[in-house]
Amino acid sequence: MHETHLIEPVIEGISTHAKNEGAKQVLTVRLMVGELTGVKEESFKETFAVLAKGTLLEGAGLELTFFPGTKIEVVSFDID
Repeated sequence: MHETHLIEPVIEGISTHAKNEGAKQVLTVRLMVGELTGVKEESFKETFAVLAKGTLLEGAGLELTFFPGTKIEVVSFDID
């Protein structure tokens, strides 16, 4: 799971922010993913789902937009 080291900090950061906002759950996450990270969309989504288990992001929808670059950026996320 090459994506693990890329996804873990995203989940941790969003979880922390969502908790600070009093969220019960994160519903949707929107990310910009650099094409040069080498990740594939389906694999990224599967790894995200596995790593999100037991967090506020469990079951969250994941919307990815790819761009020329090497980073992963959080665009936005919806909470309940």
